[in-house]
Amino acid sequence: MIYLILFLISTLTSSFASLFLKKSSNNDKGKLGILFSPFFYLGGIMYVTAATIMIYLMKVIPYAIIMPLGSVTYIWTMFISNRLLGEKITAKKIIGMCVIILGVVLLALGQASLQK
Repeated sequence: MIYLILFLISTLTSSFASLFLKKSSNNDKGKLGILFSPFFYLGGIMYVTAATIMIYLMKVIPYAIIMPLGSVTYIWTMFISNRLLGEKITAKKIIGMCVIILGVVLLALGQASLQK
């Protein structure tokens, strides 16, 4: 159960890190203005945090399972960008999300059957 919680924290943190890096690029000070944005550093710290958690999880969960499960990050990102940036959720995005969820479920079921 703790691994699931850590996994969710890692994927959510990674999604919010992307959001903050996008916010850091939305400034009117040019390319160098990114370096003076607090969002740039917050996003970077969040990416490092997410990566650190994933590195730990790779030690305890098979690599062939944990890396594909990381695609859950894209699902969080879709909802975050919709709520906080007003980006549209299209039918193609929903289909893609369903494919990701199906893949995650199949991986989990396959792993469960191997442990029996």
